[in-house]
Amino acid sequence: MDTSRAGSRERLYLDIQEDGQRLAAGLVRLLHTMSLGLDLNPTDFQAYALLRIQGPMTPGEIAQWLRLATGSVTVLIDRLEARRLVVRDRHPDDRRKVIVRPAVEPEPGPATGDQLGIAQAMVKLHERYSERELEVIADWLHRTTETLNDLASRR
Repeated sequence: MDTSRAGSRERLYLDIQEDGQRLAAGLVRLLHTMSLGLDLNPTDFQAYALLRIQGPMTPGEIAQWLRLATGSVTVLIDRLEARRLVVRDRHPDDRRKVIVRPAVEPEPGPATGDQLGIAQAMVKLHERYSERELEVIADWLHRTTETLNDLASRR
């Protein structure tokens, strides 16, 4: 954070806004780097990561989440299935539907970002914060994620 701009709520908000945009760009860049580790295109990797984080989803839910056409998602799932990264199963509540889930929990490596040392870097970053500060950061991240997902769901 640029401490020369700190001091007022408005200035702090501007810092958060600007740094939030930088964070978003950095996350996109990191996801693209991680996709290369699995030799996937960024959209396929995004879908795979989504399933690992959110759990099993229908192709329609994947399409909605990633804002893709359903036909594109079918081809995307075909590619992930051919790589043995996902499995299609019958939906437990509606046998007419298909559910897509990760095939297996990935070993540490490209799919988890371990080859980049993400976990170690984040632990080192977090060492500088008190437990109370980490609680505030965790709360902010949770609320921000909910807000962003809410905004993305609007159409």
